[in-house]
Amino acid sequence: MVRTEQDTRATRDMRTTRDSRPGPGPALPGAGLSPRTAGGHRRANGGSWAAVILIIMGFVLGCFALPTGSVVLWILTGAALVVGGAVGLVSRIMEQAY
Repeated sequence: MVRTEQDTRATRDMRTTRDSRPGPGPALPGAGLSPRTAGGHRRANGGSWAAVILIIMGFVLGCFALPTGSVVLWILTGAALVVGGAVGLVSRIMEQAY
């Protein structure tokens, strides 16, 4: 029997992070999490979106701070980037990727 690409994809989509590695071995990061959806990733939470918005706002403020040389805008830029990074770490944003 020849496996088609669609069969392989369907089998892969049904796996969870717990059984994605056959045989004995060390536990995978994210073991025990909910099964993946057909798209292959988990949905983001509100903290992740807040982190993304803060980081984007930091870069936009930096774009205005650079040509104007405003110290206040540089401080706000740094604060937005640091707070956005901290919110991203707390919300475990990187565990929501594929």
